[in-house]
Amino acid sequence: MGVAPAKVVASLLENGSEEGHLEEIDRRLAHATHVICIVAFAKYTGWGFIKNALRERAAKGLKATFVIGLNFYQSEPVVLRGIRRLQSTANANGGEIKLYISEQSGATLHPKVYWIKGRSGQTLIVGSANMTWGGLSGNHELSALLTGSAAKQEAWLRRWIDARIKAHDIVEATEELIKAYERRRDIHQAAMKIAERKASRAMEAKPGDPVTLAALLVEMRADKGSEGFDASTKRRRENLLKARGQLEVLTRKPDLKRRGFLDAYEELIGYWHSSGMARGKTTVAKKPAQFQAALRALVAEQSDDPALLFDLLKAHFAKIPRAGTNVLTEILHVRDPARFPVMNQNSVKGMGLANITDYPRLPKKATVDGARYARFAAHAEALRNSLDLVDLSELDALFNYAYSRTGDEDDDE
Repeated sequence: MGVAPAKVVASLLENGSEEGHLEEIDRRLAHATHVICIVAFAKYTGWGFIKNALRERAAKGLKATFVIGLNFYQSEPVVLRGIRRLQSTANANGGEIKLYISEQSGATLHPKVYWIKGRSGQTLIVGSANMTWGGLSGNHELSALLTGSAAKQEAWLRRWIDARIKAHDIVEATEELIKAYERRRDIHQAAMKIAERKASRAMEAKPGDPVTLAALLVEMRADKGSEGFDASTKRRRENLLKARGQLEVLTRKPDLKRRGFLDAYEELIGYWHSSGMARGKTTVAKKPAQFQAALRALVAEQSDDPALLFDLLKAHFAKIPRAGTNVLTEILHVRDPARFPVMNQNSVKGMGLANITDYPRLPKKATVDGARYARFAAHAEALRNSLDLVDLSELDALFNYAYSRTGDEDDDE
């Protein structure tokens, strides 16, 4: 007589008015002997739904493993301590409850998994539901629900947990670790409340109000590292002098061939602080004569009018692919950092922090003309003055500090 094939029943589980994650989990916990729960967030609003059922099963010798993420300080210490209190009850009755936490791991712990084994078989729920009121009941959550004799994932889940332990992604929770997390969480929660109030005031501020930029400037001045205000502005002053010398070399030298121009241009963009230009250097180097002609025309022009100089360079750069607004305004900035701001994605975002939002997200030659750049320069000068900065190079350093981690500047045309 043959062995009956293993069966699994698969369905989707959502939170609804009558049936959802909470009801399914609560029903399975009523007769549970083994539990594995892995969640990114665990709050009392979710723990409160299931703690009584778990307490009853702990008194019956429950064997359970909880893995709870501490990333973003969402999980609540009261839940961690609640699980630990069940450990002695389970141990006294032949069971065992283990609790692991993602203590300062570099990787975010993000799964939402509930595996429950009991009298009615095994159940696996994998989806989006954290151990919170929203996850188990209130939010629009969706999970795969697997039941039946083939829903045996305990060994796989334990191997996954063992691998996370070996990689030091998770550690067994102790009261000392929970207290340390609680202290950090209290500080984070208080800082977030302050930040939320500041953000609310900033969003209601009038265009040009530098309240957010002023707060960032305080932070940047306090940063004594390589990206802090002192180090960054010192580096920029040095690089401006070097860039000015390199532009003079490109202006004075007879028309360069492609290879010679590329070497000189590579050195030039190395002194600038906009990212993305290196990706277009070989394309720019295909038009060395046009580029050098633009520099010579700029030197010959005596006016310091931002609109006039922008349109002058734009006319020369019209047929130089990848020599966009970013490159153009870096050249003007070298000419006079007190008068001409760099205009790129970071500086436009920086303007947005002062509720100045009438500029294209990614400035291009097709979307920026001299008149628009002149308005941008006027706004930049007003912000510089409000923040009591020396020049627009310091303002650009502040903009870059605000968005130094985005990595998405681009001068593509």
